[in-house]
Amino acid sequence: MSPADKAALRKRLQEIKESIELCATAPFSRVLQMPQEELKKLMLNLGEQRPTREPGNTMRREVMKLQGLKFRAFCRYAQIWDTVGKQYEAMDAAEARLHNHKGATVVELLAAIDVLKKYLATSDKILEHGFDLIKMLHDDEALTLRQLVSAQGEATVHRQDRVFYLIEASHVTISIFKFCEAVSKPFKLCTAGAKKICRKIRKAKKKKGKKGKKGKKTSGCLTS
Repeated sequence: MSPADKAALRKRLQEIKESIELCATAPFSRVLQMPQEELKKLMLNLGEQRPTREPGNTMRREVMKLQGLKFRAFCRYAQIWDTVGKQYEAMDAAEARLHNHKGATVVELLAAIDVLKKYLATSDKILEHGFDLIKMLHDDEALTLRQLVSAQGEATVHRQDRVFYLIEASHVTISIFKFCEAVSKPFKLCTAGAKKICRKIRKAKKKKGKKGKKGKKTSGCLTS
């Protein structure tokens, strides 16, 4: 393979990676406002490209043609997708905390797991409403919308699987952390007890030393 072919392959792989990331995270509020060229980054089948007086990109034109129950179903799905998408930043932080748990406390790990569990609970609605929307629409009326919803569903399932396995693995980590804390606690108590005893001994020595000094002063007065 020539250097030019390798460069073209790397470029294509990067485009695919960006496309997958965009499909998995882009809110509908952004997708509907994308220029047509940017919409192509989603790697959807945009159909025959022809001049039109209708505003926006292919996706937006399809949505504008939806009516009644279909339009309400789209609005409901888009709202769910965008709402769940607001959790991604917290999810990334939680996943990073569980992957790099060195120096973390049990409380911090449990808090990270709670964030991921919340995502699992709320993201199921994406699959539920997305499947219903795909069934309601036809390729001839909303091809790109159906493709995007399908891609979002696949991305959601992939993310759910990753999160689920991370939670399960983290339970083992937390159990180890708790065991280590339980084992080290008696030694900490012993250390604290030893420190108390040492303080008492030092105080007793100081008192004994003071009494000895007083005794010497008294005997000196009597001899004089």
